[in-house]
This record gives sequence, C-alpha cells and structure tokens, in this order.
Amino acid sequence: MRCRLIDKITHLEPAHAVQAVKHLRASEGYLADHFPRFPIMPGVLMLEAMYQAAYWLVRKTDEFAHSLVLLKEARNVKFTGFLKPEQKLVIHAQVKKQQGQQTTLMARGEVDGNPIVSGRLILETSELADRYPQRAPVRDLLMRKVQQQFQNVLAGQPDEPNFAGFSARWMWIDRFVEFIRGQRSAAIKNVSLTEDALSDYLPGFPFLPASLIIEGLAWTGGILANDVRDFQDRTVLAKLNKAVFHRPALPGDQLRYTATLEGIEAEGCFIRGTSHIGEELQAEVDLFLAHLGDRFEDVSGDLIDPADMLGTLRIFGMYDVARTAEGQPLEVAEKLAEGERRAQAAWEQRTSVTEPSA
Repeated sequence: MRCRLIDKITHLEPAHAVQAVKHLRASEGYLADHFPRFPIMPGVLMLEAMYQAAYWLVRKTDEFAHSLVLLKEARNVKFTGFLKPEQKLVIHAQVKKQQGQQTTLMARGEVDGNPIVSGRLILETSELADRYPQRAPVRDLLMRKVQQQFQNVLAGQPDEPNFAGFSARWMWIDRFVEFIRGQRSAAIKNVSLTEDALSDYLPGFPFLPASLIIEGLAWTGGILANDVRDFQDRTVLAKLNKAVFHRPALPGDQLRYTATLEGIEAEGCFIRGTSHIGEELQAEVDLFLAHLGDRFEDVSGDLIDPADMLGTLRIFGMYDVARTAEGQPLEVAEKLAEGERRAQAAWEQRTSVTEPSA
C-alpha cells in the first residue's frame, strides 16, 4: 500500500487553511480486509489524510524551510460516518495557533457535505540534522522529493515511482548493520504481517516467500560487490547455485542477512549468503551476480539512477556502519556523489524557473 492519501489540493491559503480531496477507489487493496462484507476506509487512514492535508499547509506556510513536519499530537478525533468505495472525502484543515515549531489545526473530513471525521492536530517542524544527525546527508534528496510531491498534489497527479528507496520495495532489506568493503555485509529484514507479500501467500499460515529471502540476500551481497567496483557496473542476479531453507520466516521474525564476497572477476561475483533468526540458521544461499558490461545492446545506462542509489544506501544506513578492511569509515563512491550533485543542481535550476504555487 502506498500511503499517499491526498489526490489533490483544491484550495490552499498559507498560514490559514487548506482543502483537499481523496477519492476512495474500489481497487485499493486494504478494502478487501477492512471489512470484507462492508468495505470502508479505515478510520486511521482518514486521520492520516487529515494529517497529510495539514502537512502541506504547514510546508507551504514556511516555504519548505524545514526538513521534517511530523504529527506531534492528535486529540479528540471523532469518527461519525463512513467513506465507502467510489466516494470522495473532502478534507478541511484550518490553523488555530502557531507557536514556535508547533502548529495547531482543526481538521475535518466530509462526504457529500456530511462530516465523518474531525479532530485537533498539532504538527511540529524540525531539522533532520538536529533529530537524526546520522541522516543529515539525505536532506537535499528529501527536500527534492517533497517539493515534487507538492507539485504533484497541487496538479492532482499521482506520484511517479521513480525513486528506489521510497517506491520500489524490491530490495527486501530494512537496514545495514555491518559492511566491510570487499569482505562481507549484513542487513536486517523485519517480517511483518502488514506486507502485501504475506497477506495472501498461504492463507492461515502467512510467511515471507523464500524467493524474497533470496532477493534480500542478493541485494545485501550485490551492494557489497558494487561498492568494490565503485558502482561502475550494472549487476544482476545471474545464477542461483544453491538455496537451502531450514524454516520459514514468520510474522514477527527478524532476519539477519549476511553476505560474504567469495570471489569477484570481470564477468561477475560469487556471493555466499546466510539468513539467521536469532541464533537459528534459517537459510543458506549461493549466488552468482553478473556484470552486464556491454553484452546486451538493449540495456543502456544505469539500472538505478546514481543519486537515487546513494539516497537509498543512506536510508538503509549503509554509510553509518560501512568500513574499509582496516576499519576506516567508507567514503561515498565518486559516481554516486557526482550523481547527487547533478540531481541537486538540476533541481535548483528547475525551481528557480518554476516555483510551486497554490
């Protein structure tokens, strides 16, 4: 489920009020479970939609001066009706008080003029570097994406899934916990029942598909291999030599993936991977990852934009733990750093010509 719950901003008056709409489509996946015989939008998602409308009001009020705008409090939230498939939720949020970093708003949602949800929200602005210093390098990326989202929601256009870290959940890892250049890497993956991959896989006994565990290990090892070659190669999974699974990964389990670089050559690299749940060995996988090189004429350019790749690695916390074999902190690969510089320069040039407006 993509959690962007505002289709379009229909009115925005900075420092005062915002109006936005959400059309509930029958195809939205969670409706099959909430509730099967009476599908309605969950109340928490109506609250989320009110927060998102208020979020854009606060963002525009301070002209995107802060990297974080978080929900601090929600009080006296009342649900007095339902939003059914193919109905439209009209959201209103109005500023009642702004003091320091906090903005208090009254918000409500209506269907055909009838209120179905209301409450008081307090949003708080802050800086990424102040709250999470280790995430400070990702600020420019975050702000580029946020401002693009704002332009999309003003125009009523859906977000394009153009950033691997936010939209392509196909890496199947959550965070790096160890990374030693040229030797090994380790990442964790939390298994959650809320993931689409589990919900219908085996009704009555949900577990993470074994194929996705292989994928998670391939990414854990693939990033290790790409780092050795300064991310110059386009690397894909070419061969699964062996995969042995000792037990399924169930909701609530935390997998620790460890990938060891067994060998690297011109054609590709060999990865030995294991998955553990606590001290228990869960899976063993041997992979060969191929460097595409110039062998495929129909594959040109980078498989992932270098700026997005760097942003993804930072979200995964790779550079928080990455070290050389001698124990020194790892420098960002020049190709990725240059990609980030180009992306930032292009964005600054674009926004200097066309500023988002309400």
